[in-house]
Amino acid sequence: MKSDAIRCFAAIEIPEKIQALLVDVQKAFRPKIERASWTKHGNFHLTLKFLGEVENRNVDEISVALQRIAISQNPFSIEIGGIGAFPNLERPRVLWVGLKQGTVPTKKLANAINLELAELGYPKDTRFHPHFTLARFKNRVNLKPLINLFTKFEVLDMSSLIVEKVTLVKSELHPSGAVYTPLKICEFNKEKADNGK
Repeated sequence: MKSDAIRCFAAIEIPEKIQALLVDVQKAFRPKIERASWTKHGNFHLTLKFLGEVENRNVDEISVALQRIAISQNPFSIEIGGIGAFPNLERPRVLWVGLKQGTVPTKKLANAINLELAELGYPKDTRFHPHFTLARFKNRVNLKPLINLFTKFEVLDMSSLIVEKVTLVKSELHPSGAVYTPLKICEFNKEKADNGK
């Protein structure tokens, strides 16, 4: 990474109570999966757009673009639930929790960010699947035998929240894990909420 560049992304951040809920899901899987890199408590987020390395001088224009998108958005609700793996259960690279409700407005938000940042020269993402990463795998593992455990977490109680902002986050990679620092919090238009419908 260049000395004058930072690694960053735009994301929906989630409150402590839902961070703890996702840690509980991890605890159910941890004894059954070896050699996984687990997302730390406090580091869960829903990435809307990964920007990669960005020069410091460009952070302000990205922040302005995100704020422009945010002010045009109405708050909406999401509900977390359902577990899957990328690219598949037989040879996964990522174990994730998805959304049971609010997928449509979340995808619309990610698309709006994509279009806005494309104007600044950032490539568009061709695929977007809203999710929270539970674990990453460097070694081969087969999760298919755990399918009954997957169904247990199809629905997560008390996992609903109202999305009211987008955050530009700095990501620093360390041997002990990633450290995330909010750079800019962009609030939505709160005059009307569509509740994810």
